[in-house]
Amino acid sequence: MNTLRLVKWASLAAVVGLTVALPYLVSSFYVNMATQMLFFGLFALSINLIAGYGGMVTLGQAGVLGIAGYGLGIFYTSYAVPLGVSALLAIISTILVAAFFGLLLVRASGVYFLMITLAQGMVVWGVAQRLTTLTGGDNGLRGIARPPFAVEYWSYYYFSLAVVAFCVFLIARIVRSPFGLSLKGVREAETRMAPLGYDVKRIKLFAFTISGTFAGVAGLLLAMYNNFFSPPSVYVKASAEGLLMSILGGVGTITGAFVGSGVFVFVTNYVSGYMERWPTLLGLIFVLTILFTPDGVVGAWQRLVWAPLLRRYGAADEAELIEVGVGGGGLLSDRDLKGSKSAIEAGSAAPSEEPSEQVEETRAGS
Repeated sequence: MNTLRLVKWASLAAVVGLTVALPYLVSSFYVNMATQMLFFGLFALSINLIAGYGGMVTLGQAGVLGIAGYGLGIFYTSYAVPLGVSALLAIISTILVAAFFGLLLVRASGVYFLMITLAQGMVVWGVAQRLTTLTGGDNGLRGIARPPFAVEYWSYYYFSLAVVAFCVFLIARIVRSPFGLSLKGVREAETRMAPLGYDVKRIKLFAFTISGTFAGVAGLLLAMYNNFFSPPSVYVKASAEGLLMSILGGVGTITGAFVGSGVFVFVTNYVSGYMERWPTLLGLIFVLTILFTPDGVVGAWQRLVWAPLLRRYGAADEAELIEVGVGGGGLLSDRDLKGSKSAIEAGSAAPSEEPSEQVEETRAGS
């Protein structure tokens, strides 16, 4: 087990070293691709937070992202508010809109949840299209500046890397927290959560608001990267692409969102220069992923490579949890994994049995 921990830390150190040294190793074209991978990955991760961990699939997340992007553009270009203040006001606006959208969703689930989010996204897109005096309509909003210290391509890459890394840290803490465990409970057995003392509606509202906040941060990075924001960024196609990135990398994982965004950005920016029908290739990749690795690239890695290694080095319990899909893509601590195992055993027991101590502890923590 110590050997595996050493491998994990060494791999993490290698990834960190590569991301930090990237501008010194490759040309500006690839650095810009990496920057796009970062904020698209954060956008996909915001979807993954509610879809992968909460089981609430959304097709309107680009609309929430657009609130931040348009908010930044309107405050900065139309009212000459300083960039930092504009970004803060844009995030506050995103939180308020996400909370309002969440209030409309707390009673819905399944396909009804999906359709309501789709309608919400289309409302934002329609406003962006029609309210030309404020949003610029099809012409969009131009002149959105980058921070003075991140004007060059390499400095904006480091700025995006720092922002995304901080957001990933926060999301990792959230999914490991008692709230994160209760969110997974909503995904697995929503109807059984209320009898255990959970406020399911509040969990859904908080999850959607938190997810929307991170989508808003991605929207700010996107708007500043392009110095421009327009309706296609909030259309349902953008939401679907974010969802597909999440599925490709692996739902219920953090690293999967960035694997999916990496594939998407590579195909759309690099392969498209050599292949006219690159959307067909992208669609084929997604279809093959669904058919052969429905748990995504990271999920397949965990199931086919990491779990056998854990068994070989004497961590059979952790390997079992990964194989049944509650290992969180390797993000859960040993204590979380033991708690999840207890929850599985309690769920498989007869309904007349008392809830396990782990479930009671989790309920008290939330």
